[in-house]
Amino acid sequence: MKNYQKFLEKNNGCSIEVWGREYAIENSMLPSSVVSLSDNLLFSNMKITASENGRPIDFEDVTVIPCSFDGKKSKVCTTAQSDAFIVNTSLTFEDDGFFYADIKLMPKGYTVPQLFGLEKKSPPRTDLDYFYLDIPIKKEFSKLYHVYPNNVMPDDTGNTKNSEMYSGTGFLPSESFFVPFSSVVFIGNDEKGISIFNESDKNWQLNDNDKAIEFIIDEEKVVLRLHLLDSFPEKWKAKYTENGQYVYNDISYRIAFQASPVREFPKNPYTEKRLHIDCFKKISNDYDEFLRNPVVDSDREIGYNRIKRLGVTTLILHEKWNQIQNCWELTLPTQRRIKEIIEECHKRGIKVVLYFGYEISTLSDFWYDHATEYKRIQKDYSDNLFWYRFPAQREHPVCYHSDISNHFVSGLEKLVDEFDFDGVYLDGTAMVWECKNTNHGCGYLDDDGNLHPTYPIFAVRDLMKRVYDVFDSRNKTVNCHVSDCICTAAVGYCHGLWLGEYIQYSLVKHGAKSMPQGYLRSTHSGRNFGIPTEFIVYENKPIWSFDDAFAFSLPHGILPRPNDIGEPLEKISKIWSIIDSFPVEKSKWCPYFDKLNNPFSTDDDRIVASCYDCFDGKNHKYLLFVVNSTTDIVDNCSVILKNKNKNVKICDCSYSDRLNNLSFSRFESKIFVLEESR
Repeated sequence: MKNYQKFLEKNNGCSIEVWGREYAIENSMLPSSVVSLSDNLLFSNMKITASENGRPIDFEDVTVIPCSFDGKKSKVCTTAQSDAFIVNTSLTFEDDGFFYADIKLMPKGYTVPQLFGLEKKSPPRTDLDYFYLDIPIKKEFSKLYHVYPNNVMPDDTGNTKNSEMYSGTGFLPSESFFVPFSSVVFIGNDEKGISIFNESDKNWQLNDNDKAIEFIIDEEKVVLRLHLLDSFPEKWKAKYTENGQYVYNDISYRIAFQASPVREFPKNPYTEKRLHIDCFKKISNDYDEFLRNPVVDSDREIGYNRIKRLGVTTLILHEKWNQIQNCWELTLPTQRRIKEIIEECHKRGIKVVLYFGYEISTLSDFWYDHATEYKRIQKDYSDNLFWYRFPAQREHPVCYHSDISNHFVSGLEKLVDEFDFDGVYLDGTAMVWECKNTNHGCGYLDDDGNLHPTYPIFAVRDLMKRVYDVFDSRNKTVNCHVSDCICTAAVGYCHGLWLGEYIQYSLVKHGAKSMPQGYLRSTHSGRNFGIPTEFIVYENKPIWSFDDAFAFSLPHGILPRPNDIGEPLEKISKIWSIIDSFPVEKSKWCPYFDKLNNPFSTDDDRIVASCYDCFDGKNHKYLLFVVNSTTDIVDNCSVILKNKNKNVKICDCSYSDRLNNLSFSRFESKIFVLEESR
């Protein structure tokens, strides 16, 4: 990912250009436009909305001051004032389109002549009624949303706090609503959007903790309002000087933003065929022994040969490859085993990607010295040990705001140079988990001495940038697994995402009645973020199966990733073969919800059709995915080519050789390769 930045000064303003996006600040304290792929996402300027002495503030003397630019980063300061208050901002723009604003609020106080008695001391009343940050986004770019944290995070029994397993992600409703403080908020559509990041709710003063962030929805726009202060600041109330004036301390906030997509989505997102062994479906022996022996009943073919024959290009090994969980210092048996696996896979042209996660193990030799510092301590959990692993050990999640980040990056760099594996699979590493471990700087104390958690967005972002540099510079990959936390500031530094685990807690127990379109479109297609994505599947037949997952993934242009070397690998292998026969990289993606551009429709709303459309200048060729989006049995459904003057012939297909009078079982998928016929 080769980032760049262009900086242009303007009259009382400037613009900053990065790949696919441009930010402008003109006569404004905050960006006046946020352009993604040629579209300005903003309806009007981002702005501070405030009131003093019972009247809305109209900030004056707005001044934009370009400060520095070095080709990778630029800094801009702005200032404005009202009768009673000053607002200063410092904005830092980075070369991947991430930027953050430090917003500082203060009363005016006295001037130097006033302090020396040369002018009358008559500062205005400083009754601040409220202080908000408003981000107004055009309605056409405000169809979908995502917030983190949300209510789908499961407890230790696998249950969620909310019966709605897609809570916090989906279609924006038609009515305005509130959410509690959120570390990550995304608003966008299927192609682009903007994310807002908050590390902390420090200095946020709310009338209602459930109403920290407001989505104000009208016909033309959606205003995302951050309720920084709902009333006069408590920290100012009791602090008077002997002259009866307030102590003029500032109240500061740091809020970050990033427009997406963060980079160009690949023309063909299906080139890598990944198999992930040992996730949910466990194998009983070590990987080297498993792969060098027959792996399927009644078949003598060994594992290495099977995955090669079925088209796997990348083998992802889960946690059990490493005897010490998430440790970059390998035991001698682990070294011997992984050398063998890498050698056998490379002989067959298969890449090997190794699992690393988010934990520190009691088996590691640095637990005694560093566990207290490294641990992530969450708001709802005490400082207890977590998972049991084999060989027998326990672990605790870590926070990458601690010094473990430095050891993790240098350890991975040493490992990849020594063993020449082909990338890392980072489990939860790019998530911005809450933490209140003050031993490494997380958490903060409020004025009453209560400890609150923080979300280490900048630390996780820095870690991901450094890991990405290590592997991308060696032509190797970073693959991330995150669960309902799409923080582009961090996951922008990976080559691919794996999503969907947290909804599996409900799917494997209860199944689903229908495909959650808003949830999948918001966060799982990858196109609005610029990051190719695959879907996690944990089977529990007949309630939920790998076949069911095709209905969730195919119409959104993604695939389920097999985590079983048996039946799921066989099924996805057939899909890979069909897709590989089609020139996806020369085609236009036409999802089922794009009614204007999709050349196909169906005569039953439960059946949806998405396709790749390849036009060679004369004729069209289509790769068509048709799925039943519900658990209903559907008979006599037809797929209709909208251009009545054209006919198509079926060149290849799965499960059907016609486009009319189709029958579908629950969540059934059908794939067709079609050509126009004369």
